[in-house]
Amino acid sequence: MDKESTITSRDKKGCSIEKVIEKLHSIDGVNFGSALHIFATEFFSARSKREMWATMGSTDRKIS
Repeated sequence: MDKESTITSRDKKGCSIEKVIEKLHSIDGVNFGSALHIFATEFFSARSKREMWATMGSTDRKIS
């Protein structure tokens, strides 16, 4: 993981790893350790991907 991906002071509101993973865990069917969960935790290590996720709107829109 590169340094830029983990500096939370550079994250836009709602785009920190903590906030994005918290939202991910709130989705029915996303279980800790599942293939989707493992993929998402790796995917969201990139700030730009967390920002895209956060701007997509409702959870229904994100998972459809």
